[in-house]
Amino acid sequence: MIFRIVLSSNTAFSIYNFRLGLMKKLKEIGFDVIAVSPYDKYAKKIEKEGFQFFQVKNLDRKGKNPLKDIKLMFEYYNIFKKIEPDLVINYTIKPNIYGSLACGILGIKSISVITGLGYIFVKGGPLKFLVKTLYKLALRKNKFVIFLNKEDMNELLTLIEKDKAVLIGSSGVNLRYFSKYSCENLEKPKKRNFTFLFVGRFLKDKGIYELIEAGKRLYHEGYLFEIWLLGDIDKGNPASLTENEITELSKLPFIRVFSFAEDVRPYLCVSDCVVLPSYREGMPRVLLEAMAMENPIITTDAPGCRDVCIDGENGFLVKPKDVESLYTAMKKMIEIPYEKRVSMGVAGRKIVQESFSEDIIIKRYIELIKEVINS
Repeated sequence: MIFRIVLSSNTAFSIYNFRLGLMKKLKEIGFDVIAVSPYDKYAKKIEKEGFQFFQVKNLDRKGKNPLKDIKLMFEYYNIFKKIEPDLVINYTIKPNIYGSLACGILGIKSISVITGLGYIFVKGGPLKFLVKTLYKLALRKNKFVIFLNKEDMNELLTLIEKDKAVLIGSSGVNLRYFSKYSCENLEKPKKRNFTFLFVGRFLKDKGIYELIEAGKRLYHEGYLFEIWLLGDIDKGNPASLTENEITELSKLPFIRVFSFAEDVRPYLCVSDCVVLPSYREGMPRVLLEAMAMENPIITTDAPGCRDVCIDGENGFLVKPKDVESLYTAMKKMIEIPYEKRVSMGVAGRKIVQESFSEDIIIKRYIELIKEVINS
């Protein structure tokens, strides 16, 4: 008997970029694997890899329209009823909530993966209360709820049975793909000075403004360096910078802005340090990829971020929302000997090898999947 598994997320991009290794391994050991998400250009890539793709039309990542969300739940209901999966694994908030509720109605086994609690939990207020209420309704339908860090797990632990909660750090990093040795075959951007690299959506809660202010202080003190911003705005996200704001930032003499890149390795190859001063993360994949490429890092002592950085060993931890702390760490990173940065990079890759490699993470997922399928 061939068991059918659905992976559901809020973008085809995230399925292709973060779950493809798991999908391939499941297929290799005999599972029928199907992807479900809104359509984007990565849907075709998923199909080219030999997987079926089902489109979700009513998922608005940033929308707060309750009628549309009810439509989304019934759309999941109809899709899952048609597919008849043995297990659905939901990623990201709306699939976690409305996909899990649809599975509960249909009697389909499901797992939710809490990839991060994000802007809503950073800001707090009535919306946070509403989301926690919806999570309470939905997560009780799951066989397991997977968390990427302890803080997120503790935040939601009162909403579920404790034996359902599982801590799995990240979706895993392919250490063969993310390796400094891959740099030899890549076309890399030119750099002029010491380079700090930021990779991600241009969001205020990623610490963009703190990074710019710290950079201004370093520049006025005469340090030779650049800050590269690699990513894009996130339209509809209340925390996103606007195109005009990014245009203004790009005028600063130490800033270079690069559009989103499917392959971040060329930028990791030439950068001297990767910086993510985020207020909160699930598990910051960009830092894990940077560490796998032997880059030292600077990040915040905040949920998710602190899980990948040992202060002074593979990088520096700074206070969230604190320009002074970030400035001090960036200054220190410029001033320490090159050999020390190299040793930090080596330590970072070792951390990924021991705790966050794709092989380790996929093995853990498969153990849980088999437990659910056989229950």
